[in-house]
Amino acid sequence: FALMIRVPQTQKVANPSLKKFTVLIIVVLFIQIMYGAFMAGLKAASAAPTWPTINGMWLPDAFWKESITQNLFFNKITIHFIHRTLAYIILILLIIWYRKASQVKQSDWLNVTKKLSIALVALQVLLGIAAILTSPGIVLGKFGLFEWLAELHQVVGMLLLLSMITNAYLLLFKKTNNT
Repeated sequence: FALMIRVPQTQKVANPSLKKFTVLIIVVLFIQIMYGAFMAGLKAASAAPTWPTINGMWLPDAFWKESITQNLFFNKITIHFIHRTLAYIILILLIIWYRKASQVKQSDWLNVTKKLSIALVALQVLLGIAAILTSPGIVLGKFGLFEWLAELHQVVGMLLLLSMITNAYLLLFKKTNNT
């Protein structure tokens, strides 16, 4: 609603393929945020405080030890693996998206929000790595460096989702009479 009030119709751009790609990224971001909630809820960060591998493994052997439901929703190592893998996928998707969006020049708003989106995804990945690496320092009942990084990671994740929703709003599936 705020975008409808704030964004002039002239700033919307008809680009069906970029709009579909943007929606795909938003769907993957929703799944990623769900797995971020699993990470936080299960307090899984300290289960694998290493990077780039997960406790020295590229493909954790935890996959093969439990049922698929247990792995997907309760296994801290599997959730780590999924959350990290989705982060890399989102980073790659957003780099590709940014290159495609950079070809669109008709909207000043899109020119700003596409830069914001790529900056936010880079910051999000760095904060995630930093949070994981500082997770061994977690002290029960104390709000320390890990907690600050984890909170910033969550806030930036929400801002990234909002920036992509804004990008989707700025992109149209087809040309309308107003554009």
